[in-house]
Amino acid sequence: MPESHLTKNALSAAMKKLMDKYPMEKIKISDIVEQCGMNRQSFYYHFKDKYDLVNWIFYTEFIESIKSSLDKPPGELTEEICVFFYENRNFYSNALKVTGQNSFSDYFVEVLHPIIHSQLEEIIKDDPNHDFYATFFADAIRVSITRWLLEGAKMPPKKFAELLKIASTDVIYKLVKDSEKAE
Repeated sequence: MPESHLTKNALSAAMKKLMDKYPMEKIKISDIVEQCGMNRQSFYYHFKDKYDLVNWIFYTEFIESIKSSLDKPPGELTEEICVFFYENRNFYSNALKVTGQNSFSDYFVEVLHPIIHSQLEEIIKDDPNHDFYATFFADAIRVSITRWLLEGAKMPPKKFAELLKIASTDVIYKLVKDSEKAE
């Protein structure tokens, strides 16, 4: 493993450990580097700020976690996403509490959008609005997962994913059928 990756992993582990104890907004770069025995220069060589570090953690762990499911049906992918967040709920609950510029919440949608876009392209490739739909579903999934985690993720991830699937397919199908009947 290249030294750069080892350094990033050490900074990542330090950030995760700190986020188990403290709110993200209270953690300083000095806390992160002290936790792993590095200096600030090492941190800034790899990351521009703590938000960049959290985003790197998400990207590397999330993509690794779901990459085998990218070619599966959307329902299975949604379940993988929910399981990932459930297994890492303390870290991501903390990260999702931060809003505004450079927030993890925005980055989550940035990563999720192209994944959903490619899934929808297979389903509704002839519809010129598929980019709008991908944005809609990425936002809906982000908001739903955020609420679920911040409320303590009391529902198991598979049940939560099933409800997301029902909301995004069955409910919409029923609304379309009902509107057709009304016409």
